Amino acid sequence: MKKSIFKAIPYLILIVIVASVCAVLEGALSISMMKTIDMAVSGDKEAFRGEAINLIILALSILPASVLLSFGRGLYKRKAIISAKVNFVSRVFKKNINEFQRDNNAKYVSTLTNDVNTIETNYIDGIYEVILGVIYFIVSVGVIAYVSPIALGIGIGIGVVSTLLSILIGKPMQKHHTQRSELYEGYTSYIKEVLSAFHIIKSNNLTEKVKNDFHNKSHGIQQKGYIIDKIYTYISALQNLNMILALIILLGISVYMAIKGSLTLGGVILIINNMERIMVPIMRFGEWMPKIFATKKLFEKIEDTLTNQDNYEETISLEGFNDSIDFNNVTFGYEDGDILKNINLSLKKGEKYLVIGPSGGGKSTILKLLRKYFSPKDGEILIDGKNLKDVVKTNYFKHISNIEQNVFLFEDTLRNNITLYKDFSEEEINTAIERAGLRSFVEALPQGLDTMIYDNGKNISGGEKSRVAIARGLLQKADIIFLDEAFASLDSKIAKEIENTILNLEGITVVNVSHVIFEESKNKYDNVFVVRNKGVYLV
Repeated sequence: MKKSIFKAIPYLILIVIVASVCAVLEGALSISMMKTIDMAVSGDKEAFRGEAINLIILALSILPASVLLSFGRGLYKRKAIISAKVNFVSRVFKKNINEFQRDNNAKYVSTLTNDVNTIETNYIDGIYEVILGVIYFIVSVGVIAYVSPIALGIGIGIGVVSTLLSILIGKPMQKHHTQRSELYEGYTSYIKEVLSAFHIIKSNNLTEKVKNDFHNKSHGIQQKGYIIDKIYTYISALQNLNMILALIILLGISVYMAIKGSLTLGGVILIINNMERIMVPIMRFGEWMPKIFATKKLFEKIEDTLTNQDNYEETISLEGFNDSIDFNNVTFGYEDGDILKNINLSLKKGEKYLVIGPSGGGKSTILKLLRKYFSPKDGEILIDGKNLKDVVKTNYFKHISNIEQNVFLFEDTLRNNITLYKDFSEEEINTAIERAGLRSFVEALPQGLDTMIYDNGKNISGGEKSRVAIARGLLQKADIIFLDEAFASLDSKIAKEIENTILNLEGITVVNVSHVIFEESKNKYDNVFVVRNKGVYLV
C-alpha cells in the first residue's frame, strides 16, 4: 500500500520546486528587511527608498508563490489518498475467496476508514511537512550564515538537542498506533454486528447490555487516543521550552555582538526571525518523524491483511468445458476435522445433478470445491483431465454461473442487477426474465427494467431477489450452473417452473444443492447424490 502513495511523487516534486521558490523569496525578504532597517538607522534616505521598494516587491511576490504551494499540497494529498484507497480495494479483490470469507469484513472497513485516515494525518501530511521544513531550514541557515556563523552554530546545536529528545519520547508511538488500529477493528465489527441484530436486540430487551458494551469499547479507543495525544503534548511542550530558551540565548548573544559593534540592529532582527525559521522546522521534524515512523507498523498490518496465505501459482487457461469434472479420492476438511473423505464422483458435460443430504453433512462443501473456493487436502479434482487447482480462477469463473439463496443486489437498476453490467441484447435479457419467472414482476414496475433497486433489494421481496439471481445465471450462458438452495425463498409453483426451465437447458451442466426436493422433477436429474458421513453416495 505504501508503494501506491509514491504515485504522488510528481506532485511532491512540484511542492519542492514551489517551496524552494517561497523559501528563497522569504530569505531574500529577511536580508532586504535587515538592509532597510540598517539604512533607516544610518539615515541614508536615498538607499532606504531603493531598498524599501525592493522589500515591497519581494513581499508581494511571496503571495502567488504561497497560493501555488497550497494548491500543490492539495493535489499531492488528493493523489496520494486516492492511490492508497484504490490500491487497497484492488488488492482486497485479489484475495482468495476462502481467505476473505474467513476474515471479518470489519477489518477491511476499519482499514479504509480509521487506518487510511491515520496514514493521511501522520504519513502523507508528515512527508509534506518534513520536506517543507528541510527546505526552509536550508534557506534560513544560508541567511543566518550570511550575517553571523557563530549565532548559526549555537542555534543549530540547540535545535538538534530538541529533535533528539522529541524522537526519543516519540518511540512508543508505533506501539500505541498499532494497538488503536486493532481496537478500531473490534469496534467496527461490533457496530456492524449490533446494527445487523437490531430487531433481536429490541425484541429481547438487550438495549442496556448493548449500551454498556458500546461504552466499554468506546472507552478503550478513546483512552488509547488520550495516551497518544498525551505523548504528543509532552513532545510539543518540550519543543516549546527548547525554542524559548534558544531564542533567549540567541537574543542575548546577538545583543552582545551588536553592543560590541560586530552586528547591526538589522542583523539582530534577522537572526531572531530566521532562527525561529530554523527552530520551527527542527521542531516539526521532531514532531513529525515519530508520527511517520509510527505508521510503519500500520503499513505492515495492512500488508498482512492483504496477503494471501495460499499463493499457489495457477498456470492453465480453460477455453471451455467439454467432457467431465472428476473427483479422484478427494478429502477435504476445515480446522476441526475432515468433512469429506476419499470422494470419487464424475459430473458429465450437459447432465443434471441433484445433491441432497443432512444439514452440515458436506453438500455446500462439495459446491465450494466445484466453485474453486477451496482446493482438496488430498486427492484431486479434474476438469477435462486438467487439475482444477492449476486452472486460473478468473478464467474458470467465466465458464460457471452461481445461483444462491443469499442474493446480493447492487443499488442500481433492475437491468444492471440482472446483466451485472455486461452487454446483452434485449432478446437475451427478455428470455432470461421469462425463464426466471420475472415477467409479471417486471411488467408491474413503473419503470420496468430501469426501476432502481435500493439497499440490497430492500424494496423487493425475497422471492423476487431469488428470481433476479436465477435470471443472472441463465443470462451468463455459462457451461456449468451451480445452484445453492436457490429455490428456498420461492413458492413451490414458481420453484418447479424455474427448475424445469433449468433442467431443460441443453448442453449445460447443472449441479443443484438443495433441501427442497420435488418428487415429480426428481427423476429428470441424471443422477441424485446424497452427501453424508463424509461420503457421497448415488441414490
